[in-house]
Amino acid sequence: MGPIFAPISPIRYSTFMFTDDRRTLPLIILLGIALDLVCRFVPADLPAIAPFDFNILIYLGCVFAPLWYWRGYRATDPAHRPALWRPIAFYASVAMIYIVLQTRFEYAAQHMFFLNRLQQMTISVFAPFLIAFCWPGEVLARGAPPMILRLVRHRLVRQPLAVLRNPLIAAVIMLAVTDIWLIPSVDLAAMLDAQLYNIMNISMIAAGLLFWFVVLDPRPRPQSRHTYLTRMVAGFLPMFPAVLVAATIALSNTDFYSFYNLCGRLYPGISAHYDQLLGGMIQWIPPGMLNSAVLFVLLNALRQQEEKTVEATQIPVGARVIEAKWTGR
Repeated sequence: MGPIFAPISPIRYSTFMFTDDRRTLPLIILLGIALDLVCRFVPADLPAIAPFDFNILIYLGCVFAPLWYWRGYRATDPAHRPALWRPIAFYASVAMIYIVLQTRFEYAAQHMFFLNRLQQMTISVFAPFLIAFCWPGEVLARGAPPMILRLVRHRLVRQPLAVLRNPLIAAVIMLAVTDIWLIPSVDLAAMLDAQLYNIMNISMIAAGLLFWFVVLDPRPRPQSRHTYLTRMVAGFLPMFPAVLVAATIALSNTDFYSFYNLCGRLYPGISAHYDQLLGGMIQWIPPGMLNSAVLFVLLNALRQQEEKTVEATQIPVGARVIEAKWTGR
């Protein structure tokens, strides 16, 4: 079973969680249609928080994911609800994706390279990292409609995901998708073609979620298909080729993205060279720090799993424990 909609543990549920789908779904669709129309016909009259270029897939994801999480959280027995920081991290991550893709920030990202890199790193690294770190699968499964659960758990979905969730494959996909859109000619094409631009955004989100859900999986084997060490390696090693590409962009004297001058730079005081330097640094330093953080996250998960195993171990009466835990505690 995939990590996003994991099997549900046997705890108490509320019966309300799927009862209002027939009411909320039409409202959400009508709101999406209204947003699409006003973005097409009266864009200048909209506030900055409104979409610059409405995208139905991003809109639906940013609406349904928080809705299902809220329902799942309410349906979970209070004694088994996740710690407060987890829903906060989940909602903050979804908000980050919405802000950089469905507000006027998107206009800014199309007119400054460093803002474009901030946008793309948010949807492929920062937000997916937080979503995977808070591990929302069980809560989402309790709040999602049964039809969605059946679809996700269908063999035609599970079998390809089982292949893609190999840590090596997930890491290669993440690097390949990121680097493809960094090629100047490809980036220019995406800036000029709205459909290609949307494909770029969706592919970055998908690759980021796949990668971080695989490497940040806190479960031991066999619940997770791969060992903690394998996931640590898969999460850490991609940092080096990613840093090489980002450092080349940041430190080069060649203006790889001169076409931002044709689009009209949002901040004329920032030169093309400095814009590229800032963009390369955004691509370089924060993602590298999160790749390193994978080691600490999984070491902590390994420690917690060891403690659970020790607590569950029945020690015979009169036996002496002479072997200390690996943590030394």
